Amino acid sequence: MTVNDPSDPRSAETEDWTGSAARKNRGVRFSDPEWEEVREAARTDGLTPAEFVRERVLGLVRSPATPAADPGPADLAPLIERTFRYTYILATAMRDDMINAGREAEVEALVKQARELQDSLLGRPPAPNREPTE
Repeated sequence: MTVNDPSDPRSAETEDWTGSAARKNRGVRFSDPEWEEVREAARTDGLTPAEFVRERVLGLVRSPATPAADPGPADLAPLIERTFRYTYILATAMRDDMINAGREAEVEALVKQARELQDSLLGRPPAPNREPTE
């Protein structure tokens, strides 16, 4: 963990730090669940919550056009993760049942349709003869 001395310009983690002014406390209010999300994200990145918030905010200010600037509503992330897991489990079970029933051609056709739909949703041209990703 980095220890920042507000009066020491060498303790800053960014090259843009001029060292001309000491850091001061600034108040931002978080609900308890929001702060727990910040703490967990900071822990994942190996930072203190204050360092994490500072780095993220300065990153958005310095590069506002980055894709990470608008991640979407945070409360949707757990729903998306659960939906993906459940869909994966069901799709895997259904695929196995179809293969065991001798319906491999139908599975391959469904996979091809899904890939074509994904390409169209992402605005990509369809990939010819794409290999399976399993």
